[in-house]
Amino acid sequence: MSDETLHFEAAINPYGCSPKVVETIERIARRREYRFYGEPDAATLRELLAARHDLAPENFVVSNGAGEALAWTFLIKLVMRPGRLIAPYPSYERFVEAGKRYSSELIEVALDEKNFSLSLESLINKTRENRATLGLISNPNNPSGNRLLDEQSLVNLLDETPECLWIVDEAYADYTGLSFARLVRERSNLIVLRTFSKAYGLAGLRVGCAVAHRSVARQLASVRLPWAVNSLSLAAAQAALEDHDYLNGVVARIHEDCRSFYSELCKFPFFHVHESAANFFLIRLIDIEPERLKQHLAAHKIRVRSRPDMPNHIRVTSMLPHDNRYLLNVLQEFET
Repeated sequence: MSDETLHFEAAINPYGCSPKVVETIERIARRREYRFYGEPDAATLRELLAARHDLAPENFVVSNGAGEALAWTFLIKLVMRPGRLIAPYPSYERFVEAGKRYSSELIEVALDEKNFSLSLESLINKTRENRATLGLISNPNNPSGNRLLDEQSLVNLLDETPECLWIVDEAYADYTGLSFARLVRERSNLIVLRTFSKAYGLAGLRVGCAVAHRSVARQLASVRLPWAVNSLSLAAAQAALEDHDYLNGVVARIHEDCRSFYSELCKFPFFHVHESAANFFLIRLIDIEPERLKQHLAAHKIRVRSRPDMPNHIRVTSMLPHDNRYLLNVLQEFET
């Protein structure tokens, strides 16, 4: 970004992408290969993704960011056949708001107020009672950062609500090492969203995919526009996916940064910091005016994430260690 603001509100990989991605982009630019069209259906990337997740290329639909894959799913499942959408609350508000516009009704299932855990029983019961046709869950959850599901709980959910198609957004799953993608081999009521925007460090290039049972993926592919993802982004995603060592190394480094950052954030008496499986932390503000804190941070060119429906909370991403230290120093100067 061109300004000097420190963007703690953006849950990106602060270390950036693999050097092999940079080499790939530079090579394409030098040779002006962008003058050619790329693969219309991202065949090479789908093959690499299939090998990574032990699935078939036909299980993957590559899109211009995971959000686009979600939009196509909403179109097929909520607009062409009007239906109800169910989701935990709070969850990623941009995806939920988009679903609200597409669906005939949005049903929200409140997470536990203290630790943001999900009651699977409540979710199953509300899905049945409201005859929801589409469900949306982020795992780890955004903004709380905790995992809402393990594999057994997801299997139970799929078994107990067979008429509902469940979308699991795994934007931050690379930080947990847990993905449910392989379950789509046998499960036709599950779509897993994957992205290159977070741990892979390619947020600006917009590459994501839906992973689904072949029959569901075929439906999604039928409405997907050809050449939906540009050739430069496809090549970058392929290079990122092939550099396993870089991803493993940068995730380990971010884990270490997060442990240190969390420990320091917890020392502030006006913060309650929730534990997180992602690279960001949701913080409940205690006995301080949220706007005054945000103004203090903004005066020091620090931007944090907030949302109107959670006025007493902020969310901060673990950035580079020296940036984290700068934020901590600015917080120490805040007069409560």
